Amino acid sequence: MALKFITINNYYYRLLVTLGAFLIIDTAFSSTVIAADTQIHIQENQIQNINLNNAIATGPRVSPAAINLVKQYEGFRSYAYIDTSGGPVIGYGQSRIRGRKVKMGQYISRAEADAELAKELYRIQSIVASKVKVKLNPNQLAALTSLAYNAGIRVVTNSTLIRKLNAGNYAGAANEILRWHKANQGGKLVPLAGLIRRRQAERQLFLTPYK
Repeated sequence: MALKFITINNYYYRLLVTLGAFLIIDTAFSSTVIAADTQIHIQENQIQNINLNNAIATGPRVSPAAINLVKQYEGFRSYAYIDTSGGPVIGYGQSRIRGRKVKMGQYISRAEADAELAKELYRIQSIVASKVKVKLNPNQLAALTSLAYNAGIRVVTNSTLIRKLNAGNYAGAANEILRWHKANQGGKLVPLAGLIRRRQAERQLFLTPYK
């Protein structure tokens, strides 16, 4: 009887040892898979950051003065919000990211916002350059690009400002910048202190000789 008891215990002992070995192997395998999966996600994030940095480094050339003006007066927000026009924007007041309209609840990194801003400012800068028939120095182009980014492309497509500029009246065009200082508030266009300061800064940049 004692021998049978020992035999049964030995059987269960060997079974437990075998199961324990499988558990150890399975745990080690799972840890390896989790570690590998984590490493893949880390590498994917690193690749994404590298791509964003490359987009900024190799992206279209835009005057630093235009970028600085926009960033200064727009400010940066990583989340979507409603601006004075009544629509959702994100980052530096951007209404579109990667060609798609911004939606409430959306988030963005500063690196991606920088890359998208550079592309959008280059697009606007190209339109400004195509509509202006007189020579512009980099400061004048930067001021008009900042203005068009904030007030809309209509500034350089159908305005007294662009007509005066194309007639060679640079001083008159600079003064026209100050007129774009109103925003929609409750269905009415009203002057805003922030826009007044921004227009003054853009006018000053427009009149600043480029060295």
